[in-house]
Amino acid sequence: MSKQAFKIALVAGEASSDMIGADLINSINQLNPAVKFIAVGGKRIKNTPAQVIQDNEVFSVMGLVEVLKDLPHLLKIKKQVLQQILAFKPDVFIGVDSPDLNFSLAKSLKKQDIPVIHYVSPSVWAWRPKRVHKMAQFIDCLLTLFPFEVPLYLNTSIKAEFVGHPLAMKIPVVVDKTKSKQVINGSSKKILAVLPGSRNREIKQLMPVFAQTIKNMKLSDEWHIMSCNVSEAKMAQVQAIAEQHNLNITWANDTSELLQAADFALLGSGTVALESMLCKTPMVVAYQISALTWFIVDKFNMMQLPYYSLPNVLANEFLVPEVMQNDLTVEHLQQACEQVMQATNQTDLIQRFTEIHQSLLPSEKYQAAKAVLEFMEQRC
Repeated sequence: MSKQAFKIALVAGEASSDMIGADLINSINQLNPAVKFIAVGGKRIKNTPAQVIQDNEVFSVMGLVEVLKDLPHLLKIKKQVLQQILAFKPDVFIGVDSPDLNFSLAKSLKKQDIPVIHYVSPSVWAWRPKRVHKMAQFIDCLLTLFPFEVPLYLNTSIKAEFVGHPLAMKIPVVVDKTKSKQVINGSSKKILAVLPGSRNREIKQLMPVFAQTIKNMKLSDEWHIMSCNVSEAKMAQVQAIAEQHNLNITWANDTSELLQAADFALLGSGTVALESMLCKTPMVVAYQISALTWFIVDKFNMMQLPYYSLPNVLANEFLVPEVMQNDLTVEHLQQACEQVMQATNQTDLIQRFTEIHQSLLPSEKYQAAKAVLEFMEQRC
């Protein structure tokens, strides 16, 4: 593979895509150090060879109604990002997840004859499946994290390729929880990981319910409650809510390390649910959006599946409990948590987690990076 000095513009709009984007940048750099990058990202991408043109914190917004509230500011920042990308004159644009942001940028860049790769398929299997045909108008190549997604694009012009999930590659298939506990806190105590999410609104909505639920469970002294988040500001936000409920939590530096040590996780929906599954940690997943956003989703039948967390989507069944929307009360959440925590035999659940983990591994090392470089060599 030649070492051409390609130029890549990459946009990762949130914490989970920051991890995926950073892994891609570092892998490409390993294969071809001559490649130059500019990027929108967070702390992980800031530690790569990329020149970061915008911190992604500004784009950490969830829900239809929530986005509308912040729309003027978001549009201004997005316009500035677009101008910087155009000035850079990249050979390819890579949008990592965040379709609301990256599809808009991709449409504008495609009009300037800049090839577009999108990394992480949107959830067309869960809602709005007809999007695949609109995506073909501005996406040339799609890198998917899950093998079942590739067939969804067969009847389009998009070249879709399963490249494995970075988390599945980073986390061992067999997790030694005893050793992980010693690493993270030097104790053999059971660990409850409480992870409400990385967005401000997620923390504000979920953490009070999480904290009160944990208090009501009256856990014995054998349980150690721990959390982790993407920044000191988010950690302070979680800590303040915990203190309001007289809940004592300690902090881990890395979510994956915490979940590998944890015996149970109470968490918000998203990549962290997948991460908990890969870490072989039983969990309860919670999710809540604004009442108006939920009304729109429900009214127009936008959800195609009866479940929404990634472990259940990948298992094609309710493998882990979900407490969603109007059902998200302290009482319902406590019932779900106690049911999982009091289960006497988790062997079958961990075996299913392991099988799914193995299905998410790529066929070769640096598969995503190689797919990008091969695409660029063919198109540039």
